[in-house]
Amino acid sequence: MIDKKLALLKHVMEHEMPANKIFGLVIEDFKEGFAKIHVPFKEEFIGDFIQRRWHGGILASIADTTGGIVCASLMNSPSDRFNTIDMRVDYLHGAMEKDVMAEGRMIKLGKRIIKVDISLFQEKADPVAVARISYSVLKIDN
Repeated sequence: MIDKKLALLKHVMEHEMPANKIFGLVIEDFKEGFAKIHVPFKEEFIGDFIQRRWHGGILASIADTTGGIVCASLMNSPSDRFNTIDMRVDYLHGAMEKDVMAEGRMIKLGKRIIKVDISLFQEKADPVAVARISYSVLKIDN
């Protein structure tokens, strides 16, 4: 069962963030330190028009967004802030004209840094890309 904080974050991430609305992002599972999202295929996401594959930059944005959702789940105050400071994406094979799913898990929660691993896939057993992202954290005391 999703608590009130996560329900509010889910609403904001899906309906209030312009880029996420463009993606059509839907959070399918969400708990502290974990997020699973679904991004439906759109023609505008094609990067390789000959092979009809997703653009790598769109996949990287989905990975970063997933990591950001994981970070948001870990914040204790609406005034807490986090920013992407380092991101590595390994593209394993081209993503076809199908929806993309992403799962992100917090692997390290420090005082100033959060590390998140993300897997992007169309078939669960065959990821199209994996990412490791580091976020800086600024906790604001009220």
